[in-house]
Amino acid sequence: MGGDLERWRVMGRHAVIFPKVVAVADALLDPVMAQLVWVDSEGERPRPLGADGAFCRRLSERVGRPWLGPLIAVDYGGPLVAWRGAVVRLRRYPEGRPGLYAPFEENVWWVRQEHQPSAMAAGLRVLAREKKMPGSGTNWRAVVPAEQRFVITNLLGEAEEQLQQLRGAQVGATAEVARSMLEGLSRGTDLLDQVLGRVMVAEVNAGVRVDEVARWARLSEEEAVELLGTYRGADDE
Repeated sequence: MGGDLERWRVMGRHAVIFPKVVAVADALLDPVMAQLVWVDSEGERPRPLGADGAFCRRLSERVGRPWLGPLIAVDYGGPLVAWRGAVVRLRRYPEGRPGLYAPFEENVWWVRQEHQPSAMAAGLRVLAREKKMPGSGTNWRAVVPAEQRFVITNLLGEAEEQLQQLRGAQVGATAEVARSMLEGLSRGTDLLDQVLGRVMVAEVNAGVRVDEVARWARLSEEEAVELLGTYRGADDE
C-alpha cells in the first residue's frame, strides 16, 4: 500500500463492513461465472435472466445466500445487470461494437454513479483535494501518516482517561489522596509530553519551521530541537 494507506482505508471501508460484497466480487472474477452468463443469454443481447438460470444459481451457492438468485432476477437496473450486459457484449463483439468510435472497450467493472458508495466517493475527493494543497496550505491528514495520527489519538485518549480518574480521588487519608493524585498527574503529564513531542515531529516533517513549532509549544528553540531529537526516531519507525 505504501503512502496510499489513506486511499486504501477509504476504499476498503465498505469491504470490511459488507464482507459479502467481497465474496460477490471474488465470484465475478472467476471466468466460469462469465461463461455461465453467456450460456444463460444464449448469445442474444443482454436481457433479464431468470432466477433459475445457471449464473444466478451458482452465484447464490458461492456466497451462501439462496435468496440472491431471485433478487438478481428482478433487479433490472442494478450493477450486476450492467456487469452481465458487458460480459455478453464482449462475447458478441470481441473486436468492438460496430458503429462506435474506435478505440472503444467494454469495461465490465464500470459502475454508474448512482450505484457508487457516496461515502467512498466523498472520501476520495477529500484526499485528492488535500494532496493538491502545497506548502503552508497542506492539510494535517494529508501530510501526517495515519499510523502517527493513530498513536497521537490513542495517547490523548489515555491522558484524558487518566486525568478524569483524578476527579474522584480527593477522598480518604491525606497521604493516600496525595499519592494517588500525584501519581495520576505524573502519568497524565508523561502522556501529554509524548503527544507534544509527536505533534512537533509531525509538524516539522510537514515543513513547518522549528522556531514556529517551538513558539507554539512554549519552548525555546534549543528545547524544541532536543525534544524533536527524542521523538523523531520513534515516529519515523
